[in-house]
Amino acid sequence: MPGTPDGFVTQDVPIGPGKLYVDLGTGTGAWDIASGTRLILDADGSPDSGQNPNAKHVGWTDAGWTFSVKPTFTSFFADESPDPIISRVTAQEAIVSGSMLQVMDMDLAEILNPTMTRSDLQGGKGVSIGNASPQYTSVALIWPFEDDEDRFAYIHLYKAFNDQGLIGNITSKDVSKSPAAFRGLAVSTRPQTDRVGYYFVQNAGAQS
Repeated sequence: MPGTPDGFVTQDVPIGPGKLYVDLGTGTGAWDIASGTRLILDADGSPDSGQNPNAKHVGWTDAGWTFSVKPTFTSFFADESPDPIISRVTAQEAIVSGSMLQVMDMDLAEILNPTMTRSDLQGGKGVSIGNASPQYTSVALIWPFEDDEDRFAYIHLYKAFNDQGLIGNITSKDVSKSPAAFRGLAVSTRPQTDRVGYYFVQNAGAQS
């Protein structure tokens, strides 16, 4: 019988830089496009503006982005067995995290702290700080394939919020960095297996 072939595929090794986009969909809250319709990318790898008219790239980061999808398992035991007899998923987290630099962009400041409210006054732009209802956003981290400029990968969270707030470190010794961790929430109106997000590879510009 023949042996098993090696699985070394360099293109399947992700390497950045990647770009994070927020406010995906037709609005500025959670992803509001029907189940079964994925995020469409333009030929340059950015979100298609027809599908995502309010999409915004968050700009510079300190050291790129990290994503994780992590289930928590709880094991159940019987008195007669030292080994677990049942295991259930009791929690799951989907997170895109990093440190953002452009915190003086008021559009981003509002997104970084979901309880802030955009409040522009004459002569400037700003956000008001108070006990507002949390505002959610739809985010996607997108990066290109190595040695293939026509293919991109992305992880898309349909409904997310940053639980790290807004931080500014104002010093002459370094640039300010605001940690961000966008946590995905379930959208209850979507199918059970597709409530939080999507991890996908596509050819740039493909519409289906």
